[in-house]
Amino acid sequence: MYFIVSWREVTAIRRELEWRFIPYEVRTLPDGSLAFVLPDLPPQVYARVRIIFGGNGLPIDNFGR
Repeated sequence: MYFIVSWREVTAIRRELEWRFIPYEVRTLPDGSLAFVLPDLPPQVYARVRIIFGGNGLPIDNFGR
């Protein structure tokens, strides 16, 4: 799954994910926006991720569309 974020949000989100030991990659989309890409997560971790990003992630098979 992935979450599209603004450049302004990257530092705070990165800090929060690292503090909670949640694995991620940051990738640039073709339009220049940034996406945090996360692996499959246990439900309790995904619940925390939803709070951090303010909603559900997008399926990785739709990455960049």
